[in-house]
Amino acid sequence: MSEKRERQQLYRSESIKLLYNNAIPGIIITFIAATTLTFTFIDNGHRTWKLMWWGVLCAVLALRLVDTWSWRRCREKHLRVRAFHLRFSCGCLITAALWSSYFCLFERFFTLEEFTSTVVILSAMVGGAANVLSGSVMLASYYTLIVLMPWSLMLLDSPLDYKRSIGFLGLFFTATMIFSAIRSAKYIRQAIALKYKNQRLVDRMEDTIRERTQKIYEISYKDALTGLSNRVAFQNEADDMVYRYKRGEIPGFSLFFIDLDGFKSINDALGHDVGDRVLLSFSNRLAAFQDSGTLICRWGGDEFIYCTPQTDHAALRNLAAQMVKSFNQPFYLREQEITLSATIGIAICPEHSTNLTRLIQIADIAMYAQKGKQPERVLFYNHQLEENLRSKVLLQEALNNALARHELRLVFQPIVDSRTREIRSFEALLRWKRGTQIIDPSVFIPIAERSGQIVNIGYWVLEEACKTLAHLPAEETAISVNVSVIQFQDQQFLAKVNRLLETYHINPARLHIEVTESLFHSGQSDLTDKILWLQRQGIKISIDDFGTGYSSLSVIQNLNIDFVKIDRSFIHKIEDKGLAIVEAVMNMSHSLNFRIIAEGVESEEQAQLLRRCGIHYMQGFLFSQPVEMVDVFRLSGSRLLHPAPESVL
Repeated sequence: MSEKRERQQLYRSESIKLLYNNAIPGIIITFIAATTLTFTFIDNGHRTWKLMWWGVLCAVLALRLVDTWSWRRCREKHLRVRAFHLRFSCGCLITAALWSSYFCLFERFFTLEEFTSTVVILSAMVGGAANVLSGSVMLASYYTLIVLMPWSLMLLDSPLDYKRSIGFLGLFFTATMIFSAIRSAKYIRQAIALKYKNQRLVDRMEDTIRERTQKIYEISYKDALTGLSNRVAFQNEADDMVYRYKRGEIPGFSLFFIDLDGFKSINDALGHDVGDRVLLSFSNRLAAFQDSGTLICRWGGDEFIYCTPQTDHAALRNLAAQMVKSFNQPFYLREQEITLSATIGIAICPEHSTNLTRLIQIADIAMYAQKGKQPERVLFYNHQLEENLRSKVLLQEALNNALARHELRLVFQPIVDSRTREIRSFEALLRWKRGTQIIDPSVFIPIAERSGQIVNIGYWVLEEACKTLAHLPAEETAISVNVSVIQFQDQQFLAKVNRLLETYHINPARLHIEVTESLFHSGQSDLTDKILWLQRQGIKISIDDFGTGYSSLSVIQNLNIDFVKIDRSFIHKIEDKGLAIVEAVMNMSHSLNFRIIAEGVESEEQAQLLRRCGIHYMQGFLFSQPVEMVDVFRLSGSRLLHPAPESVL
C-alpha cells in the first residue's frame, strides 16, 4: 500500500473518530438548547407545532445517540469508516435543518425576546459546530449553511431595518464560520498528518529496536557461525532441565560431549574458511537429531554438546552410533571431499551427577579418554576414567621437574649386524624413575608431547646421546635417537643439533635420528626440508615402526631414507603372515637403497628367518635388553652371541 493511500485512510479513520468523540457533548447541548428555547416561549403561539418540532428533534438526537453507541461498540471501525461517516453526517445535517426550520416556521410569531434568543442560540450552535465538526470540513460547512443561510436570506427581505441588518450579519457570520471551519479542519488534518508521521517513526523505531534486540539476543545466545545455541544459552536451558528433574517432572537427561577428530589438520592444511564450512555442515548434521526436548550447542571450537531427555543406556548408545555414522559420511565442499569422524563422551543425570557443570566436565572426560581409539567412538563415563585422567595430570606436573630432580636417564639397546652379530649402533631409550615407581615410556611420552615438555626433554636426550658418542671407544659405533614431530616443529631444532655436533666434535654419520611415519603426514612441508638438511650434514635418518602408520614409498625415495625399522608386531608374526611383509620390505630396500632393521627379535628362530630374508640389522631381547650407559662402553664394537647378563629394563 502506497504512503499516500495510507495517509488518506488514516485521515478518514481519525476524522470519524474525532466526530464521534465530540458527538455526545454536541447532542447534549443541542437537547438543552432546544428544550430551553421551546418551553421558554411555548405560549407565544403554535404550541402544538413547537412541541411536535421538539419531539422530532429529540427523536433525531436519540437516533444519533444510538449511532454513537454502535460506533463505540464496533470492533472493526476501520472496515466501516464510510458507513459510519454517512450515518453521522445524515444525523448532523437533519439536526441543522431542524434548527433552521424552527426560525423559518415560527419567526412571524416571535416576540422581540424570542427573536433575539433564537438568533443567539442558532449563532452559538453554529459557532460550536465549527469546532465540534472540525473533523470534516464539508460537514462543518454544510451544517453552517443549513442553519444560518435560510433565515439570513429571509431577513434580508424584511421591511424592518434591524431584521435586514441581522440578515446581513447572518450571511457574514456564515462566511466567517465556514472560513473558521476550514482553518480548524486544516489544523486537524495537519495534526493527523503529524500523528501519522510520529506513528511511522515510532513503528520504525520499534522495528529497529526489535531487530537490534534480536541481534543482541543472537549475539548473546547464538553461535555466530552455526546458529546453534552458545554456552550461555545452553547453560540457561540445561539449568531448566536440572530444575525440572529436581521437581520430578522428568526422570533425568543425558549429555553428549562431541569433538571432531582431525579438525585441526583441516584448518592447518586447507585454511580456516574451509574449516568454518566444515563446522557449519557438521552442525547441520547434528541438528538433524534434534527433536522435542533436546538441546544442541556449540561449546567452542570443534566441540559440541547434545542434551537429550533419554537415560536408557541402550537407547543412548544406539543414538550415538547413528550420530557417528552420520558424521563419518564425507563432506562435499566446493567439489572437495573431506572425511572426518567424531568422538562422543556421555554423562547421565542422575546416574553420574545432578550438577550441570559436573555433567559437562565428566562427559568431556569420557570423550577425552576415548579420543583416537578405534573402532569405537562412543564412551559412557565411569569413575575409573577420571582416576586415570587425574593420574595423568599428576604425572604431567611431576614431569615438569623430572629433569631438575635427575629422575630421567637414558638406557641403550644394541643394534647388531644380522650376519656377524657385531654391535653397529645403539638406540637411546628414555626411562623415568619417580621415587620407587618406574613410569613406562608409553605412559609419560604422550603426556610430554601433549604438554609440550617433549621439546626440552628431547634436547636433553640428544645432548646425553652426543656426550655418550663423544666417549665411545669404537668410532664406527652410532647412536640412534628418537625425535618427536613436536620437536621437529621447533624453529631452533636444526641450530641446536648443529651446535651439539660442534660442541662434542662428533662425526654426523654416527648420529642417527629416528622419526615415525606420521612426521611426513603432519601437513607441514618445512619438516621434510629439515630432514633433507640433516642428511646433507651427514646425519642418518631412520623411519621407526614401519608398517604401522601411513607409509609413503615416495617419501622414502625422495628423501633417500637411510634405515627403515620393521615394527616388532610383524617380527612376532614372522612365522605366519609377518614373513611376507618382511620379504616385501626387503625387496623394496634393494630398489630404494635403504637398510632394514628388524625390531623385537626375541628368539633364535626369528633371527634365522630374518637372516635368510637378507635383513641387514636386528635388535631385540635375543641379543640384549636396554643397558645402562656404563655398559655401552664395554659392549661397543663387540659381538653379542647371547643376551648380555648385565642387561636392564
